[in-house]
Amino acid sequence: MFKPRGHSSKFAPTSGVSPRYVGELPPLSAPNGWFCLGFSHELAPGKVTTRQLVGRDVVLYRTRSGLLRATRPYCPHLGAHLGAGGRVEGEEMVCPFHGFAFGPDGVCTRTGYGTRPPKASLSLLHVREASGMMMVWHQHDGDPPSWEMRTPPSGTFSPVARDTTECAGHPQEVLENIVDFGHLTALHWPRVSNARVVKAFTEDGATAHVTLEMAVRPPGWKKPMLTTYEFTLHGLGGTEVHIRIPGGFVVRIWFLPTPVAPWRVQLRSGIDARVPAPRLLPAPLGRMLSAASSYLVSQFFLWYHNRVFLFSERNGDVPIWNAKEYLSQPRLAEGDGPITRYRRWAGQFYP
Repeated sequence: MFKPRGHSSKFAPTSGVSPRYVGELPPLSAPNGWFCLGFSHELAPGKVTTRQLVGRDVVLYRTRSGLLRATRPYCPHLGAHLGAGGRVEGEEMVCPFHGFAFGPDGVCTRTGYGTRPPKASLSLLHVREASGMMMVWHQHDGDPPSWEMRTPPSGTFSPVARDTTECAGHPQEVLENIVDFGHLTALHWPRVSNARVVKAFTEDGATAHVTLEMAVRPPGWKKPMLTTYEFTLHGLGGTEVHIRIPGGFVVRIWFLPTPVAPWRVQLRSGIDARVPAPRLLPAPLGRMLSAASSYLVSQFFLWYHNRVFLFSERNGDVPIWNAKEYLSQPRLAEGDGPITRYRRWAGQFYP
């Protein structure tokens, strides 16, 4: 049976923040919400890893039964970093310094020398796992989640093409590209033309929606394809995109900006595709061909998304983000899109 294995980025954008904010406090703080700290396949049962969120370490670990946990990195006993030698034993996280063990609820269950454990707990963070993504909740005052991500039902989306990289920027700025209709044909031309709004920007609490139609011309194609992009924003930490292509092809993308430091983000992309099985072939052969084609289409879209829309020095977004300034009062013009409305909606995610 065909089994996709995923993909890692070969692109290396400029490091650091925009020169505009070197030695200066950026104009936007880190927003509250759910942010992706990795894809599920990156953390097998019994493994431990350390990721960055808003300038602080977060230790992710998975128990032997598969439970995902996220915690602040320091052991409450004497402060050892659990990501530097910490290990999973069964369902417990064990500190490398004195062998203190902590259960799935974070409570200390035993010491490394058989004495009665102290009343101590890990500083667990709220974590969710859905659609192949590990999402951690960030709230500036430490409050629990005030909303949940509306992810697809389990099993309906599993990204087979995956990418992680970093660049200068901020989650709000990254997702603003979706409603910045003017840049689509100005920056991304000649690959994109004739962009128009099919369904206007609408808000539903922490979620927002917009649908665009545009003519897209992939490399090697003489004529552009009329393609529909359905965007669903889940706070400022993730956008779900359904791309509908002539012929019944559907590509689904999760685009996930995570703030790792002031004015610096990690960008994760998870992509899968659904290519219809040819009707004239026997069902088993049709399913195999559909699975293989879906994998290849997913890989192509990951390459195309990165090469053309993100990292291209001539037509990409990342070179712009690496050097631009955020303007709280931009001088907008007709054709820019609902940037002001988007920013009002985004305001709910800040202190």
